[in-house]
Amino acid sequence: MIWIRIKYRLNLIFKTILFHSGFKKRLLKNQYGERILVFHGIDKLGETKYNSRFISRDFFEKFIKYISSHYNIVSLDEYYQKKFKPNTLNIALTFDDGYLNNYKYAVPILKKYNIPASFYITTIHKKASYIFNDFIDLVSYHSSKNKLFFDNSIYKKNAKNEFICNGMSLKKEIKALPYKKVELLYKTLEQNWLDLKPASIEDYWKLMSVKQLKELAKNPLFTIGAHGETHASLIDIHMEDAKKEISNSKEFLETILNQPIDEFAFPFGSYNNELGDYCEKLGFKKVLLVDYNTELDKKIASYRNRFVMNPYISFDMQLVYLLKGTYF
Repeated sequence: MIWIRIKYRLNLIFKTILFHSGFKKRLLKNQYGERILVFHGIDKLGETKYNSRFISRDFFEKFIKYISSHYNIVSLDEYYQKKFKPNTLNIALTFDDGYLNNYKYAVPILKKYNIPASFYITTIHKKASYIFNDFIDLVSYHSSKNKLFFDNSIYKKNAKNEFICNGMSLKKEIKALPYKKVELLYKTLEQNWLDLKPASIEDYWKLMSVKQLKELAKNPLFTIGAHGETHASLIDIHMEDAKKEISNSKEFLETILNQPIDEFAFPFGSYNNELGDYCEKLGFKKVLLVDYNTELDKKIASYRNRFVMNPYISFDMQLVYLLKGTYF
């Protein structure tokens, strides 16, 4: 892991030097290919102190304006049907988690430039008003607590405001726990959550309402897909619980939207073939990952990998890596 980070940083430095040393045109040279991009949160400032999931509204609009002018933007349906233009980069846009900030900031920009997109919704609405990633990030950052006792372990806050036990962060631990234990953590930190005045930072946790999801689903530019019920890592929890996460999220969305849901994006991009087969059995025709587990998985008709946006690099470098198709 450390070597991968070092390699990435060295590569970034090298590409940046090349970009500013007369190789800009070469690095930004249009090329044929296909990318499905994945965004998470859009905020006003591009805040990265909580996590790596948010880019700013201005960056997003600048990016959308650029790619819509220089490349070919397609819907996910067109992407799967391989309706691509030759000699250019073909791009489909997706958003994970179902944040309200997507509705507030991204959707108006997408409408302005007439850009299609798919939104993958964490359907936790009946259980909580947030997903555990954001709850942990925000409470960890703002809480004055330096220690936390949870699940028979003592977690201590590090310099990055993360609760750590035996080298493992609470956030990584909890994504593999049964939801009943996640609820216990919510109760343990409930007062800390209230103390940070969550309404004042709703861009970093609040999800779209049922009403907003219905409005989004009616727009022909947009499609709605499932993203699990509680945002657990489906390959780390019990298989039967993972399958319920998938089926429950599909059922919830089909009930409130009164339309079939045939797209599913794995939380964290983590999947295995048993769960992929289960998605197809449920009627999901599009199954979105991040990276393929094996070369053979590339041949599965419903599977597609995606390119994750990086909030830590410049606009120019984001375009360079987008064209390359990898950060390495």
